Amino acid sequence: PQPTHPEAAAEATDAPAEVATGNPANPVAAAASALKEAAASQDVAALSEALAVAEAAGVEQQEVAAARRALFQLQKQKREQVKREKQRKEALDAVTEAMAGSRAKTLDEAITAAEAAGVSVIDLEAALDRLQELQDAERIERVRLALQDVEYAIGQENVEAATLALDDALAEGSPDNEEEIRSAETAIADLRMRLDPEGEARRRRLEARKAKDTTRKWNYAGKSDNKLINDRFREHEAELEKRRMLAYRGRGRFKDEAEEGDEGQEKNIRRERAELAKERGHVQLPQPQDVGFHFGRPPKELTEAHRRLTLRSGAEAGAGIDLHAGWWGMVVDGIDAEPGQPGLRLRDVIRDINGTPLRNLDPQDCEQRFADLFGDGAAVVVEPHVQFPAMLCSRSPVDLAVLNSDLEAFSRDWEVGLQVQAGNSPCDVRVVLEGPQSAVVDAKGELEHLMKHYAEA
Repeated sequence: PQPTHPEAAAEATDAPAEVATGNPANPVAAAASALKEAAASQDVAALSEALAVAEAAGVEQQEVAAARRALFQLQKQKREQVKREKQRKEALDAVTEAMAGSRAKTLDEAITAAEAAGVSVIDLEAALDRLQELQDAERIERVRLALQDVEYAIGQENVEAATLALDDALAEGSPDNEEEIRSAETAIADLRMRLDPEGEARRRRLEARKAKDTTRKWNYAGKSDNKLINDRFREHEAELEKRRMLAYRGRGRFKDEAEEGDEGQEKNIRRERAELAKERGHVQLPQPQDVGFHFGRPPKELTEAHRRLTLRSGAEAGAGIDLHAGWWGMVVDGIDAEPGQPGLRLRDVIRDINGTPLRNLDPQDCEQRFADLFGDGAAVVVEPHVQFPAMLCSRSPVDLAVLNSDLEAFSRDWEVGLQVQAGNSPCDVRVVLEGPQSAVVDAKGELEHLMKHYAEA
């Protein structure tokens, strides 16, 4: 029903005109609408400008946070795209330079790098043709040199050297030199016949016998066409193996896993080794005094104070830093020249942004929180990357496979890196603990407790 009051009719008439003009009387709604349109357009510059207007107009924080996340992802994608295009251009330039040269290996490496940079096969078609030409030319040249070696060896009456050179020529398999290769084979055969007629005749008879098509072969496998005989042989071998195992157990030198398990078997092996060493008169060397697990001199990064920095952010490339999220914060993987981040170093960890911690979060939640608070002038707290070397001195040889397995599980639990290197003796192992400063400090004690078992084993 239509309104009958004059004022109500006027309000009903004005409402559509207000919506049609974009609601100029409500700047918050207009800024929010512009923000949504900019986010949908995937335009970094437009979204950055609309985000600044929305913040100034007082748009709801939830919509602003969603726009910040979208802007962070768009800037990240654009920065990665710029890097890929740069790598692609550099790879194509390297391919062009290698095509002008005469080395097939250099061109092959340039093509491999270009393929890794995302260059299509169509763009590399000319380079692949050039590579084939260079490879064919180098193959022909190698065959020519090998045939020259064959000719020289025949002139010196050196059959062995001539045969080896001919094998090199045959390995290249160039069809352009087939006639020369056959001539070289004939010349070597004539040289053998002249130097050792009986040996050459014997060699020719053996080659003719091998080339002869026959189905009769010597039976070296010990099997026959009679299935019953073969089964009897297998039963006999199984019985002998069973008796050997029983005799081995009877001497007490073998224990089933069901009886004592792996630990019992290791114990028996150590006891047998000690008895054998005693019989041979082996004198055990004195144990070193520093048996255990000891960290070296603490690096300066371990006690370095946290740095407070202010991030720069551009409209197009954002902060110009490559990051990945971890348990201890956002780890810096790369820093671009523009806009530049003074005071920030590679492998640093951003642990706080605008007073909000980024630690103890799943990677997805950490990255989302960083994107929500990120912007030009954002205040961050950064801690350094630490490498802390240590030495394990055990009483007995260390099983590196088992140690690596335990340390891999430790690394996953504590989000740290562990490098293992064999020492000068089987009992010594060098270990490097690395990661964010907080991670190294927290994991240091637990690692000492774990390595104590290996030192006392």
